[in-house]
Amino acid sequence: MTAFQAGVVGMCLVINLFEGFDVLVIAFAASGIAKEWSLTASQVGLLLSSSLVGMALGSALIAPLSDRIGRRPHTLICLTVCAVGMLLATVSTGFWFLGVCRLLTGLGVGGMVAGLPVIITEYSPRRLRGTMIALYGTGLPVGGMLGGSVAVLVTSEYGWRASFLVGAVLTFAILVAVALALPESLDYLISRRPQGALEKVNKLLSRMRLPAVEALPPVPPKEERGVLANVLRGREAVRTVALWVAYFFMMASFYFAESWTPLLLQHNGSSTAQGMDGGLLLNLGGLAGTLLLSVLALKVATRTLTVLAFLGAGLSYLAMSLFLGSTVVALAAAVAIGLFVNAGGNGLNSIVPGLYPASVRATGVGWAMAVGRLGAFSAPALAGLLLDHGWSARSLFGLLVLPLVLVAALIAVIVSSARWSRTSAEPAGSLSPVN
Repeated sequence: MTAFQAGVVGMCLVINLFEGFDVLVIAFAASGIAKEWSLTASQVGLLLSSSLVGMALGSALIAPLSDRIGRRPHTLICLTVCAVGMLLATVSTGFWFLGVCRLLTGLGVGGMVAGLPVIITEYSPRRLRGTMIALYGTGLPVGGMLGGSVAVLVTSEYGWRASFLVGAVLTFAILVAVALALPESLDYLISRRPQGALEKVNKLLSRMRLPAVEALPPVPPKEERGVLANVLRGREAVRTVALWVAYFFMMASFYFAESWTPLLLQHNGSSTAQGMDGGLLLNLGGLAGTLLLSVLALKVATRTLTVLAFLGAGLSYLAMSLFLGSTVVALAAAVAIGLFVNAGGNGLNSIVPGLYPASVRATGVGWAMAVGRLGAFSAPALAGLLLDHGWSARSLFGLLVLPLVLVAALIAVIVSSARWSRTSAEPAGSLSPVN
């Protein structure tokens, strides 16, 4: 892996870090917003979820544009949308205006975070993909920590709007860096053949220390490159639906734990401080799981690690369900949940791009993430509804044990099938250094 390729992956990580800031900073600004505008808890909840709704729409509607216009221009467009949303939030004057700004920011982030793993996959050797995707995954939690730190520093002095202004400035800065340095992908150039494709391919090959080519390889017929043939027809449709189920339960388990762990710990006898510790340990476990996956993926197949991670996540939820009344065991289970769910999610992100050919890769990933976002904002709401109807905290954690085991089984079937062998291979004539 050349310095040029490492630079591309590093830039994607930095983008993810800043977008983690953009998405999560609202959580730290919410109290100031609620106080200034006298918002109810329901209104604050809508503000917190508006960016998640935008991310779901962005993954479904904007991410597929990457397959049509190219990875580089698509990333620039999404960053611009994010920056504008953050900048408009600094001058918002009411609940609905800010809600629209958060929705706009979510649209940009959702479209982009579905495309960034595709870029990393296309610039990483196959044996390093899991590691690179896992390192990329650290951007979101680190960005959230950065958002909290900035909010603490600037909100007390300049008000909650200053947090959004910092986010806008950072996003504009990475936008300039991407415009100057992020290349188009080889796979896109070969599959879509824009003007000057051969010249651009040879420039990229040179930067990756690979020999130039005299002509581009043959392109498969259009009907073999379309979304219908590769995503929504026959066995491809079965595989796609299985991936949708996996993403739905992965994100549902993550956002349920993130949203409810502190409160459910308190509900079962822990102190307020212990409940907050549970939330913190959950996030620290997530960061540890992401880094652990990046190291283990150098020696063990990412698909194997991903299956094991989701089995571990199911067992961690089971432990939380059985021992929620014991604070020490529950806190240890919170660490394990964060570790295994985050490791499994990043492993899934490294596997899925390889299941689709370059011509529909961002579409396949984007749609899977869009379905996942449905789990992201429905699981916390469903948990609240079930609590109101008499469900216990133990039963809520127990409810996700079997779905997480199901996800592990689905991934094992997908990656071990004969179809995996064919679709994970590069398209005929591909020049990408992914073998």
